[in-house]
Amino acid sequence: MGETRTDGPPPAAINSPPSPASDPTPEAWRESVRLGMLTMAAFIAPPVVATAFVLRSASRSWLDDAVLLTTGLLLPSYRLMRGSLATRSLLMLATSCTTSIFLLGRIGLTAGLSVSLATFSVLALIAASRRIGLAIIGITAIAYLGVGFLASHHLLTLTAVDTDPYRFRNWIRMGTTSSLLSLLLMSVIDFVIRHVEANGRAVSVAYERLAQLHQKLEATKEEERRFLSRELHDEFGQTLTALKLRLQLGARAAGPANEVANPATEPIALVDDLISRVRRISVDLRPPLLDEVGLVSALRVYLEGQATISGLAIALEADEAGSRTPARLPPDFEIACFRVVQESITNALRHASARRLEVRIVRSATRVSLTVADDGCGFDLGTLDEAAANGHLGVLGMRERIRARGGRFKLTSAPGAGTSVNVELDVPSASAPG
Repeated sequence: MGETRTDGPPPAAINSPPSPASDPTPEAWRESVRLGMLTMAAFIAPPVVATAFVLRSASRSWLDDAVLLTTGLLLPSYRLMRGSLATRSLLMLATSCTTSIFLLGRIGLTAGLSVSLATFSVLALIAASRRIGLAIIGITAIAYLGVGFLASHHLLTLTAVDTDPYRFRNWIRMGTTSSLLSLLLMSVIDFVIRHVEANGRAVSVAYERLAQLHQKLEATKEEERRFLSRELHDEFGQTLTALKLRLQLGARAAGPANEVANPATEPIALVDDLISRVRRISVDLRPPLLDEVGLVSALRVYLEGQATISGLAIALEADEAGSRTPARLPPDFEIACFRVVQESITNALRHASARRLEVRIVRSATRVSLTVADDGCGFDLGTLDEAAANGHLGVLGMRERIRARGGRFKLTSAPGAGTSVNVELDVPSASAPG
């Protein structure tokens, strides 16, 4: 009665949250992207505009100069001004897109303009929404078709000297513009990737801590089951046995001639039934053979008992290759495998209407494989999520037990095709006999 029970980890160890690199909410994520985009545009816009001023042809008009100068001043100002980042980023995209379309109507097709218009649609998708990105693509297509129509009908005069491939200054201008715009796009996408990777690491850490918490909870549950099993067997079982002996002594004192009619015989039968029930509950809570002789022997006794109770044919095949007396699995591995078999058998008896069950264990020096298969009615795996939402957590519990120990869990089933549970666990090298 005074046995010490293992407590769980301290609350600080359980409740300590992961520390992601940034706020994972979608709006905060977009705000970070917008700020980075405005910063990069503020640094890139002045050299792009300066390159266009210096390396443009001598025939440019005052309107060209006004548009380029306005663009060069506006883009950095969006980074410095106050107000919503969403509004400022949209103004930056609108200004850049408008300037590019204007230049398209002045000098025609160039690599720099094509790259810039494609860049703005991608940036709009990342920083704003898919709808705005598609809108910029649509506006770009209309601009290309409109300028092409006007130019082909000689209603618009293009500055051919700015697209002359035999002028080296055009190559410098287009190469510089394309490189800087590509840098802008690459920087924003790199920021997005790093943000996603940081959140992925945070999710991974959170999942690992959740798995550790689950493992601690399972260990605590198993310890409680062990305690209750011993209490039922040692204390309650002994008390019932003593009560039975007293009733038997009372029945004998009444005289053997009247033993059949003795009313004390009925309580003795009830006590016998109660003793068997207590023993069965104790074994179900924590099979003592699991601690004493190991997994295979405990499973053999458990499966024989289930076959006797249910009348179902249950076969156990154990293949412990590589050693005549293999080392015992770690205790938490043994109980995890036993609980998987126990849950699978329970599910098959309750729901599968099976005629035969097969349990197979293959043990090597480095791995243990466990398979539980039945020939029952099977089920649609798509219903598992709904079952878990309704509180049926048997399959989820099996899977988490195995995953918490670095194993692989696979459930195969289909209506009319039976069900198979497959588990693989890598055996720790330091496992010792139990």
